[in-house]
Amino acid sequence: MKLNIAKLIAVIFIALLYTQMSAQTQNIKLIQEPGVFTTTSLELTEGDYQFEIANQGVGHEVGFVLVPKGKYDAAHHIKEAYVTAAVPAGSSSLTKVVSLSTGEYEYFCPLNPTAKYPLTVADGVKNVKLTQTPGKFQNESVSLGEGQYQFEIINDGVNHEVGFVLVPKGKYDAADHIKAAYVKTPVAPGKSSLTSVVNLSAGEYEYFCPLNPTEKYPLTVSDKVQSVKLTQTPGKFANEVVSLSAGQYQFEIVNDGVNHEVGFVLVPKGKYDAADHIKAAYVKAPVAKGTSSLTDVVTLSAGSYEYFCPLNPTEKYALEVK
Repeated sequence: MKLNIAKLIAVIFIALLYTQMSAQTQNIKLIQEPGVFTTTSLELTEGDYQFEIANQGVGHEVGFVLVPKGKYDAAHHIKEAYVTAAVPAGSSSLTKVVSLSTGEYEYFCPLNPTAKYPLTVADGVKNVKLTQTPGKFQNESVSLGEGQYQFEIINDGVNHEVGFVLVPKGKYDAADHIKAAYVKTPVAPGKSSLTSVVNLSAGEYEYFCPLNPTEKYPLTVSDKVQSVKLTQTPGKFANEVVSLSAGQYQFEIVNDGVNHEVGFVLVPKGKYDAADHIKAAYVKAPVAKGTSSLTDVVTLSAGSYEYFCPLNPTEKYALEVK
């Protein structure tokens, strides 16, 4: 009996570990047709990725090679990016998990064969997760500061593929779509997909999904927003006291080693009821281990505040605004 219980615990631990790893790994689907990839460039942020290589109409098996830019010898191939099995026509195959740091890469298939396509991993790019349920986005408005963003679109319960369109406010024609904000592949139920890196300057925008379909939601970008990064480790924040000047801020909450999702609550000092929470300071999505999430833009006037995480949980830390 003791042995069986030990085995059961081990199985549960492995399952939980796999679930956590999967939650942190982003999937990139790349389709090959005869002689080409349909996606001819990629822009990503630093992180863990798993590539899904699909063979659409190539009359023989295909593969996938990822290398640092200009280094094509087999010795330079990123071995984790090989597909786990050659991909016959009408099928797909996954790579192992590939950890990508800032830099320039190229991908190609020597079996098809294809050209070499650029893959750029940018530094300083922030991730914004937007979840779709049937007929709507859960995030009904977004406020950001100027900068580079990559949107991760999640299909939570829509029983067909969804997409993402971002436009300057009021401009809905296809010619006005911000093309970098298209998802790299339509988002199947229970899956997510990334956009390319989108450079956003101050202004008013709207986002929507014509496939779901949804209404149009406001996205505001301000030119006076400052970024504050706060890191959580098990049971605490690494930043114990924060001092700021009055102004507009966007908080980036980082989960560094907490084995479950974390969040962020900001309140006027001593006021801890949910009614007193500064709602704009909630993260846009719970923060899984090894990832980060942004809040909306928070306008802070002079005074004393406190922040904490009820999910970790942490103590309450001082945030002073002068």
